[in-house]
Amino acid sequence: MSTLFSPVNVLAMVLFAAALSWRIYQVVRAPTLPNWSVTACIAGFAAAFLLQQKVISDAVDDVFGLGAARVANNALLACGVCALILFFLGSALGPVRRYGRVVAELVPLAAAIVLMIVAMSVTPPELRGAALGPETIHDSGVALFYLGAGLYLIYALIACTAWIVRYLRVADRNLRIGLRLGAVGLASAAVGSIFRALYIVVAWAFGPVVKILLLLGVPFVILGGALFLAGVTYPGVRARLSALRRRRRHRHEHQALAPLWTVLVKAFPSIVLRTPPRERFSPRSVHRVYYRRVIEIRDGLVQLSPYLDADFGEVVASDPGAAAAALKTALRRHADGEESDGRAKQVLPAGADDIESDVRPLLALSAAMGA
Repeated sequence: MSTLFSPVNVLAMVLFAAALSWRIYQVVRAPTLPNWSVTACIAGFAAAFLLQQKVISDAVDDVFGLGAARVANNALLACGVCALILFFLGSALGPVRRYGRVVAELVPLAAAIVLMIVAMSVTPPELRGAALGPETIHDSGVALFYLGAGLYLIYALIACTAWIVRYLRVADRNLRIGLRLGAVGLASAAVGSIFRALYIVVAWAFGPVVKILLLLGVPFVILGGALFLAGVTYPGVRARLSALRRRRRHRHEHQALAPLWTVLVKAFPSIVLRTPPRERFSPRSVHRVYYRRVIEIRDGLVQLSPYLDADFGEVVASDPGAAAAALKTALRRHADGEESDGRAKQVLPAGADDIESDVRPLLALSAAMGA
């Protein structure tokens, strides 16, 4: 049990959990074949990782027989990589061509899994589930099992790497970083699998055990898995960090607009929009409350604009202090019931094409009002 919860394993489980949670969220939002495929890929890799832990593999072997955990582990790895191929097929091909290729990709996967099951069944009981090494490599069942699993992984990893390289040409900058990490990770894992396949072929077919081939394969596979997981996780982590920064900025600007909003609401109480009670408990309510405040301020300024000069919008941009003084004068005239010219004026600088552009001059005006 202590091995299962070693620092490295805990870190890997946290990364798998984060990546899988993000992908499940994406599937719920858009249950498309590409989203399902990536989610299945990560789930397969995560389950295979857990089956590599001795406490779990022993429990599986106790229930299903010796070698069951080893078969399940390699089958899940193969399914995970196949799901990744299906992701690229689902993204690149039309519906008609897509499903034909999906069926075509499932054939070698099924053949590899059947080969693993048959190889394990002909392996002597005392060697079933044993790791690949000098003591086991000369048994035909062991060699056939690991060679069959390895050859499929080599094919699938190279195919996925080629797909990613093609996508790099059209991907945006943020996605490109994750794709590069994923491509390097898959290529590294493919190199490690090739070393292991060479080790098996040389030892099984020709006799000599070249240990260096097996030793070289291990770090490539470990590094490849870590880089691939980092590549898959990167876009989601970056998106969440961007969302947190945007939420923090909206919360800060909502508070910074309070001086301007307060005086306008006092003059025109009707500009306050109704707020559903449940919004107060929603994480996204920060954005809605923020945009509502901006809209209410703009409505208040429009209602007050008959008391403002025609160039008020330009004054806001060039001299917020002077605009604040003009606004206070207009509010006083409105409160005293003075007559206005009855004409609505431009209250914000011309050229703003979205609500975010409107906020900058409003922040400057609000700061001048609170000074």
